[in-house]
Amino acid sequence: MTVLRAADHRRMPWANGGGVTSEIAVSPEGADMHAFDWRVSMADISHSGPFSSLPGVDRVLLLIEGEGMSLTIDGARVEVTSDEPVRFRGESEVEGWLDEGPTRDLNLMTRRGRCRGDMYLVGGPTLSVEPAVDATQLIAVLAGEWAIAGDSLALGDCVIVDAPLVLNGNGRLAVVTITAE
Repeated sequence: MTVLRAADHRRMPWANGGGVTSEIAVSPEGADMHAFDWRVSMADISHSGPFSSLPGVDRVLLLIEGEGMSLTIDGARVEVTSDEPVRFRGESEVEGWLDEGPTRDLNLMTRRGRCRGDMYLVGGPTLSVEPAVDATQLIAVLAGEWAIAGDSLALGDCVIVDAPLVLNGNGRLAVVTITAE
């Protein structure tokens, strides 16, 4: 089991320079925004504005903190909530509108033609996870208190699932799965 601590996530600027994100994991390791196959990150959004254009990338976004955000994706308005991830293409024209102050979101980006990904939400008090066959799987702590093998997990901590594991706690987790194409 590999635990990726929030305090150790790499902070880096958005592709359009409009903010900063905390990179949780990327493949290949150390890849920049032009060379990754997949990337999982958390972004703090402090003001409304355009999203970075990322042609050839499929994106999944989930609100994890804040009062909400709306997106305009190629002219269509979409509400971003903490209940359901929003999916869109990186080359789409996307504008984000904060409803009531800053937000934080969890992001999954996958390079089309190399891999595909998905994200869904789960809760406690116990989550048993088997490693995915032919896939990379991460569990991200979104809220609450969680522990794995006696080790406490905090908001933003993630676990790469490479063996069967059991998480105990309360709150919300996101399960992210990436499969090679």
